[in-house]
Amino acid sequence: MKKLIILFLTFVYSFALTPYSLENIKEVNLKFLNKKENISKKLEEKITKKVKEELEKLGIKTNTQNYSNFIIKAKIVKIADKQFVQTSIMIVEDIKPVRDESLLTIAITYKKDDSFIAENLEVDIYESIVDYLLEDFIEQYKAEN
Repeated sequence: MKKLIILFLTFVYSFALTPYSLENIKEVNLKFLNKKENISKKLEEKITKKVKEELEKLGIKTNTQNYSNFIIKAKIVKIADKQFVQTSIMIVEDIKPVRDESLLTIAITYKKDDSFIAENLEVDIYESIVDYLLEDFIEQYKAEN
């Protein structure tokens, strides 16, 4: 019986939206974090261009004076002879907490991650960010707006 309940909860959870809300997002600053320059500038530019195009198709401006950043991150860790990759997209914004509206703080208001062992590093990173993470973002954005 426990196995059935766990299986059911896993199934239900796998189709749930994220705990983050994407309602009323109108503009963001697009940033790519590549601090250790793990990936080539060419790939970084290719991903940034594609993400910018897709956000603008949704009606989201990609340059704002507000502190609202759409961050793309790729981190590569070498384990033995394999390359373990962690990618993520997130939105980081200024917010006013309910507990004290005079306080202005920074919060991650959306986040989605992916982890994998890369066989073809640049192709796998592109597919992870654009075809998986961004597609999930777009799907949720359309559902909520």
